Amino acid sequence: MVKGFCFSLAVAAAGVIGSASAAVDRPVVEVWNEGVELYRAGDTNGAFTAMNELYTGMDARYKAKAAEVIAKMRYDESRHADNRNALVSLEEAALAAQTALRADPGDSRRQRNFTRATDGLLAMREAKRVNSLIEGAANSDPGALMHSALTEARLLMGEASHYLTNVAAVAVAKGDELCNRAQKLDDTWIVAREAIARSVTNETDAANIQARIDEARSRTALAARQLGDLDEAGYSSIADAEKDFNDFFKMLALPRPAMEEDLVAQSNAWQDAERVNDRDWQREALDYTRRFRAVFPAWAKAYEQAAQADTNKPPFTAETQGKIAALAIELEKRQLSCVEASDPPAQEQSLAIIREILELLPDEQGGGNSSRQPETQPKESASKPQSDSGEGEDRNDSASAPEPEAGEGEDEEPKDGASEGDTGPERDEREIEAILKKAQERNDEHEAEKRARMRKAPLRPDERDW
Repeated sequence: MVKGFCFSLAVAAAGVIGSASAAVDRPVVEVWNEGVELYRAGDTNGAFTAMNELYTGMDARYKAKAAEVIAKMRYDESRHADNRNALVSLEEAALAAQTALRADPGDSRRQRNFTRATDGLLAMREAKRVNSLIEGAANSDPGALMHSALTEARLLMGEASHYLTNVAAVAVAKGDELCNRAQKLDDTWIVAREAIARSVTNETDAANIQARIDEARSRTALAARQLGDLDEAGYSSIADAEKDFNDFFKMLALPRPAMEEDLVAQSNAWQDAERVNDRDWQREALDYTRRFRAVFPAWAKAYEQAAQADTNKPPFTAETQGKIAALAIELEKRQLSCVEASDPPAQEQSLAIIREILELLPDEQGGGNSSRQPETQPKESASKPQSDSGEGEDRNDSASAPEPEAGEGEDEEPKDGASEGDTGPERDEREIEAILKKAQERNDEHEAEKRARMRKAPLRPDERDW
């Protein structure tokens, strides 16, 4: 089979010139002949100009013939290796071939031309989309991408568990929405695959990780299709995707995100919260602690060097780093004992250590070390994990109070500045303590309301929400 278009300029030109008659507008024939001659002479630009005049004209007969020539020229352009606009050329070739085919749908030559023009079009469109995704996330942290995807996957799990219980019209609309959101999750794997390929130096390890990502991406794509098709299996598929995102996040998390997730998992283990994907919360907490210990030394060194060059960064002394490292070792020991045997006192002590580590870690966002902790709680909202705000230790509760509330105390200090010399530091401490106590009371009320809302488990796909 001859590759390329079946179009023959010589035969077509001869046919047109020979069939010229008084019924045919002579200037149109002349434009056609001029375009053919220019093409034979190798002047593709001139030929395209002449053929495009016919292609956009009103004469249907010559419009279809010119469309064939334009499709041929643009198809050849798309095959050139140095053509940076190959996709544009192929799009124009496909459109022109389609125009020619519509004029005579039964023409086998035009059918073959259209097939060849569109054969690689989808692949080129996908390649361009992938390149845009990679370029857009060139400076993104893979761990942060995984964390966002993990949060979204858990939300999808919660919604996929009961969306089929709606009336048909609502279920179809919700299925389309869940499908689109799952497809965006699928795109996360594309970016992560490229980022990991750049960061892993060992070729064997990189190949293994990329193979795992390809498998995970297939499962996420399957979940998207099933959710869009209103397939009950979509719930189990998106649950499999959530497992994949969770596993890769634990591989890529930086110290603070790892410790924040550690706090959520340890809180859920202490409160014996319902499992997500049959995941043991205590073992999850241990995994995040081990991830923290694995990446903390290198991260701390890099942060210290960056802080020396950027005075706006909070300081991070060697003494603080040593204290955090020692606390992490103690935390791992306690969590390991909890994994081997249920030990609620050790779980409670582990929570205190996690909070202390979070307080000691520098906060590059400038919002206070503990201000992010409340944000970690909703990450499990799809499967109702519970927060740890109900713990009875006053010291731990004070440490985990939202930092913005502490900021209110700082904002109020200038108001009392005129009497500060008269009252002394003891009154300041009492005022700050009162503010923190009120903040903790509001936080406890918020967490109690949240736990009450999350008592009811999501319905299984085979149950109906009457």
